[in-house]
Amino acid sequence: MRIEANPYAYLSHHGASPLVRLDVAADCWSVSADTDARPFNTVFAPDFAPEGLAERVRDVRRGAAVPGRAQDWWIGPSARPSGLAACLAALGFRALAPVRMMAAPLAGEERGAHPAAAAEARPVRSADALADFTAVHGAAYGTRPAAARFFHRALASLSLAEDAPMQHVVVRSAGAPVAVASVFLHDGVAGLYNVATVPGARGRGFGTAAARAALAAARERGAPRAVLGAEPGAAGMYRALGFEDAGLLHRMRYVPPVRGAPGRLRRAAGGR
Repeated sequence: MRIEANPYAYLSHHGASPLVRLDVAADCWSVSADTDARPFNTVFAPDFAPEGLAERVRDVRRGAAVPGRAQDWWIGPSARPSGLAACLAALGFRALAPVRMMAAPLAGEERGAHPAAAAEARPVRSADALADFTAVHGAAYGTRPAAARFFHRALASLSLAEDAPMQHVVVRSAGAPVAVASVFLHDGVAGLYNVATVPGARGRGFGTAAARAALAAARERGAPRAVLGAEPGAAGMYRALGFEDAGLLHRMRYVPPVRGAPGRLRRAAGGR
């Protein structure tokens, strides 16, 4: 199993939203939209020929570009050619912190300490529940209001049904939404995404509760294995749930130059 197959399918799923454009080529895929919200401007699944690499990268970058928006490239362990990251750096891309890919079987309940009984996890099935989900996600990541609104609209345009490939959960404490997670099912594998806790509720096991609930939903639907991408500093939490390291997903970002004061160029700000 390619460890990045689920993340790539997860990105592709967003292309089902009318707000997001999905482009599929023989050597890469991309999703793009007029927003700074992640992951809606991303090139992924690269499988380029070494010959003419720089020119092909320029073509893809221009073809997937949204004016004024930063563009991320995801480079997983199976990406080709091996020198792709170096080529992107030479073309003005900057490296972001890599994501640590991790995997675990879903044969039984995840190990690790259980959160407090006060935590109640529920699936997102309604517009109100989705609003709580995106509010927690935005607060956790410090998302700017315009990007948060786009994120909500994009998810609202996708199915929230019980049989949809992407499912969301919200964890509440004393009735207030405090943590969230998503799980995406593809080819028998469950991908864990969007695990987030509001700043005032961190360190109390609510993020773990959200992750557990999302993985339990995937297990109930027959997924035998789960994967995730851990941001820097989060791997320890997932190891406690039984996940093991499975490679790195590197990320490179291109921020297009925009005209500022006369005679000068400045970089457009990219944000979550």
